[in-house]
Amino acid sequence: MEDRSRPYFRWILAFFISLTLARLISASLMPPLQDEAYYFRWASFLDFGYFDHPPLVAWLAAPLQLWPSNPLAARAGTLFLSLLGLPLLALLFRELGIKGPRMLLIALVLASANLGGILLGYVTTPDIPLLFCWIAALHEAAVALKRDPRRWLSAGFATGLGIMGKYTMLLMGPVFLLALLAEPRRLREKWPYLGGLVCLLTLLPHLYWLSQNDWITLRFQFGRGLKSEYGVHMQLGTDLPRAIAPKLEGPEAAMASYFVIPDKEIKKPKPKPTRLQRYWKNTHSYISGQIGLWGFLTVPLIYAAWILRKRRGSSVDLDEIPTPWPNPSVRMLSWAAALVPLLLFAVLSPVQMVEVNWPAMYLIGAAALFAKSLPISLAGLMLAAAANIVLSLLLTLHMNEPLSTKKPTDDRFLRETYGYKELSAYLATLPEPLFTDTYQNLSQIQFYQPQLLLQQWPGIARSSELIRRPAMNPLNWDALKSNSGGFFLLTDNFIPPAMPSARLDGISEVLDCLGSGLIITPYDKDRPYERRCEKRVHRWSLAHYTFL
Repeated sequence: MEDRSRPYFRWILAFFISLTLARLISASLMPPLQDEAYYFRWASFLDFGYFDHPPLVAWLAAPLQLWPSNPLAARAGTLFLSLLGLPLLALLFRELGIKGPRMLLIALVLASANLGGILLGYVTTPDIPLLFCWIAALHEAAVALKRDPRRWLSAGFATGLGIMGKYTMLLMGPVFLLALLAEPRRLREKWPYLGGLVCLLTLLPHLYWLSQNDWITLRFQFGRGLKSEYGVHMQLGTDLPRAIAPKLEGPEAAMASYFVIPDKEIKKPKPKPTRLQRYWKNTHSYISGQIGLWGFLTVPLIYAAWILRKRRGSSVDLDEIPTPWPNPSVRMLSWAAALVPLLLFAVLSPVQMVEVNWPAMYLIGAAALFAKSLPISLAGLMLAAAANIVLSLLLTLHMNEPLSTKKPTDDRFLRETYGYKELSAYLATLPEPLFTDTYQNLSQIQFYQPQLLLQQWPGIARSSELIRRPAMNPLNWDALKSNSGGFFLLTDNFIPPAMPSARLDGISEVLDCLGSGLIITPYDKDRPYERRCEKRVHRWSLAHYTFL
């Protein structure tokens, strides 16, 4: 008798290979995003903690030290985890009671071929170790709830490791608690509590680092995530004096006025929204963002929900759905894994602009729930997954060879990646020490020119690990002042800041133009300014200062 499951196993293998190849292509060709470049910079200073996040994202990028300026090397750790994550997902879904290769394939596609799953398979962010450990912790918890309570120990270890990736892994605590409460007798067992102890022991290196560094990461994340505050009092790793905001009638503004920004590029002030308008905007952004994570998969999901509703109103046989859960605790584990992140950030969303990736781990539990409860068309699902993969490849192509050039200044993907390689090559030719205003500019430049001596100047933009860590600040104030040639500062601002004990003696406008490369125009009071860039992506001011 012919094995009817064999074609589905072939589809699963084909899906694994296609998804992995797409991730590999994008990881090799996509220029680093700004935050990626920032984390790649951390990889030169491996530690158990950093200003913005716990340490695992930097450790994932460690291969970059062997092959500098290579995007594939920088993303090798991410690709490895995403590759391991696919079979681990399959094991998790089997433990959650997803029976048969067809339903398993549906669950795998839903969990890993949504837009979030595809992009987070090669874009290096703290979400990568978080998601991998989220899957591992759910798998171990499911095994513990089904047959071996000792697996709470490994669930605790996976949870602790996930927290070392990103603090939102702490939400696994409420997920586990809700699963245990589904069958309260389990709370009398010792193993869940021992698992919590293992989690704490796993975190000890990071906790010790935090205690030695003024708990900086916790303070930053609390202010950023709950209060939308980015300023954190901390000890700086440099003795450079803070820059001074320029005055509109000051010499910096007078020199900058030589350059003329076209009216179409001047952002006109918008009326300040009311509190109600802000709440609605934040909530709408949150809902649309979470739906958008599914990409084209929303189409077969909506259609399946419509079919299910239609069938429930008729006498159509529903034997194919749903499949039974192994026990109430495992069922609650799946529901809690989907709803705890989704609902927590939904509550926060009116008062806090929630980034789309913050609750992304809900996709894992949601994939299991949808696969078990909806009559999803496999053909439609695979077509939608292919469309998501193609979209991700087009995005990679766009960041190398822009597909649309109507408003490049408004294209976030181009702003994140385009032109930094050329800018870095130019800056490497400058004779004096170089500083930047933002950690994004510095990280991108140093990715392409790792040998370049470069620092972020304090007091201009948001604080970062680049200002906090002394090893990232080799130039001190006395050494800088001893340089008779002065120094350069690259800034996004039209008017450069004022500097203590130094004066601005020159500015160059640096434009990153589609089709024209870098166009550099120095200040020259004896020559009229001419804008030679039709479609610019970036505009930087390159200021030169000499000491008084």
